[in-house]
Amino acid sequence: MTDNKPNAVLIKGGTLIDGTGAAPIKNADVLIEGNSIKSVGNNIQTPAGVEVIAAKGKTIMPGLIDSHIHLWGSVAGGIQEWLTRPLELGLLKAANDAKAMLNAGFTTVKCCGSRNGLHLRNSAAEGTINGVPRIIASGHWICQTFGHGDPHILPTEYVDMRTTKHHSVFTDGLLADGVDECIKATRHALRAGADFVKIHVSGGFTSPLDKVTDVQFNLSEIKAISDTAMQVGKYVTAHYQKSIAALRNAILGGVKTIEHALLTDDKSVEMAMEKDCIFVSTIGVLRRSFENMTENAQLMMESYNRLTKAGATFAMGTDNMGIADTAGKNARELELLTHFCDISTMDAIVMATKNGAKACFMGDQAGTIEAGKLADIILVDGDPLKDITILQNADKIKMVMLEGKVKKQA
Repeated sequence: MTDNKPNAVLIKGGTLIDGTGAAPIKNADVLIEGNSIKSVGNNIQTPAGVEVIAAKGKTIMPGLIDSHIHLWGSVAGGIQEWLTRPLELGLLKAANDAKAMLNAGFTTVKCCGSRNGLHLRNSAAEGTINGVPRIIASGHWICQTFGHGDPHILPTEYVDMRTTKHHSVFTDGLLADGVDECIKATRHALRAGADFVKIHVSGGFTSPLDKVTDVQFNLSEIKAISDTAMQVGKYVTAHYQKSIAALRNAILGGVKTIEHALLTDDKSVEMAMEKDCIFVSTIGVLRRSFENMTENAQLMMESYNRLTKAGATFAMGTDNMGIADTAGKNARELELLTHFCDISTMDAIVMATKNGAKACFMGDQAGTIEAGKLADIILVDGDPLKDITILQNADKIKMVMLEGKVKKQA
């Protein structure tokens, strides 16, 4: 692992997939100066003193982006572990999980609920930890009482981060009911350092009592959260799964990204596109359902095909919690998307690059290899358009550059 930052670097002679969806360019060069891309093209003249990285026979791509993870640092997952395992162990494992993701070519990850995300982001910023991706983090999530994110199996004194004396993975949430409490909780999340605000607008599969079809938060509550976040230039991301009414509340309430999106309809997709909402996939968490093609798998497949056909902005997420050996295998989502949905390999790559940057609220800075963008670049040994599974093999990721700094070179 290296962490050099020369004045200029020229990546020379690779096949460029720039993340925009355009056809690949052979024998392409990318010139980087400082932390950003200076120029892209063929036969760029090599400036004096520039470091040259040979890319012949390799694919030059934007760094990959996972737009939905949780840096909990879990080992096996489950209630007993999450209640009893010391938070410090989780933070240490989350650091290793983040390093595995960067090593696998993921230069940006969006942590949609975990204080560890805030700690690791801040630690990287001050230079205490190295070798992790850019982390966009919500820290806390906001949910209603008796909603997804409120672990009803626990006494209420265990649950809210602001009041609990029993800190665990479960206590990263903030309970809020009514407009005033929603405003207060949003400000608390922002005070803790949130890059964006995460809320739950429907039930979820892991909730013990509420149903995945439940509508959670009313329109005025969602709007209060969105307006409060936007006052300081922040956006709202919403967990949403299986209630059209909840989806429409989120869209009308000002939510920017819709996570999971198991169930959609044509009208809701049209509404979302009019509001520039972004959808985020998470097939991976229902992988077994897809292998058995259950009702929920069918609904999600139909939903994702609807989004693709409509031309909605659709990004890749995994809901990766680092359980077992999943950290660094985030690109499995791309294989599943192309296998089970009507999504081309190129469109899947766009989901993990250009659209991922949009879902992380930095579409003007990252996600594509274009002049002026941050130099988040990977070199892949092979052609992911022919075999997208190679992106799951960290050994095939020969170079990782984050903001012009080489973080991995093999």
